[in-house]
Amino acid sequence: MLSVLPWAGMSLASLHYSTHRVDQTQVYMVAAPMADYRVVMTEPATRGQDTYLETTAAFARRTGAVAAMNTNFFRWLNAQSLRSFQDYQKWIMGESHPDGISYQALRQTCLSGRGTIPAGLLGAYIVNGRVVRPYGGGYLGIVNFPAQGGIEFYRGRLPEQPFNVVSGSQQLLDGGRKLPVDDSDRTSPKAILGRRGNEYVFVVSDGRGNGGSPGLSFAQLQDFLLQQGVTEATAMDGGESATLVVEGQVKNHPRDRYCELARWLPAPTLMWINPEEEAREAAMAMGRSLRPVGANIGLVPREQPQSTFSFSFALWERIRQHLLTQLRAWRDAV
Repeated sequence: MLSVLPWAGMSLASLHYSTHRVDQTQVYMVAAPMADYRVVMTEPATRGQDTYLETTAAFARRTGAVAAMNTNFFRWLNAQSLRSFQDYQKWIMGESHPDGISYQALRQTCLSGRGTIPAGLLGAYIVNGRVVRPYGGGYLGIVNFPAQGGIEFYRGRLPEQPFNVVSGSQQLLDGGRKLPVDDSDRTSPKAILGRRGNEYVFVVSDGRGNGGSPGLSFAQLQDFLLQQGVTEATAMDGGESATLVVEGQVKNHPRDRYCELARWLPAPTLMWINPEEEAREAAMAMGRSLRPVGANIGLVPREQPQSTFSFSFALWERIRQHLLTQLRAWRDAV
């Protein structure tokens, strides 16, 4: 099936995407001039303290971001971070086990307190000046994207005028200087926000064998970032959900053990469906962006000429998504 992306035909001359091999691990990097791109983040929903849930590829497609990365945990609901979410009238609950996270469909309201992580552990999340999750300690790395553009890095505190804020596990670089880091995790995939001069920098590294990469420690990534000229950097949540999307394609190797089939299929237009019940549909919907999250960030060109065709296609996509949602709701009700 032909798929036309919103950014088709756009000039991306100023955005630089590169791949690197560091100690047998694949690293993916995007650098983009701040003057040419504005930052978009997963928006608060209309009700309460909540965020929309979607894969990083779907987020990029919806917002027109030419580069996108997920930054933090799955979803914020009433200032609590949950491993559960509702997808097409089905409740999906994630349960942690020694060998990973298993998912089950619950045709009822999410069980309170089950499979949750206290929101305070994960720091702050602010979008366009609206506080989705206040800062109450936890993740110390604070990254702020001011309203006028640019990127700022803080440790353990918010700026006086926060605009777009996401928290990361730890700050890696400050003024070109390596900071002390927790170097115990040497295998998991990593996701990093950084600055190089007047450029935004997104970095994702594979790990845990994904894509044949054993993984890197934060100390190794500090050295890599300095070699690339990055002077400020903070590590995001990372892990199996770490995803980097460039021009509509997932560049790294996110992994979910229930959705391995999805790696060979196109980028998603639908959110994830419980694979235990509908594995085939889940794989078709998911593409390689295997795990939906509630805190994506992207770069959108400041000047986005849009043809009549691309506008019509975007409108059709919104109508199609609405019809699919209504159809699934009707199907589950009968």
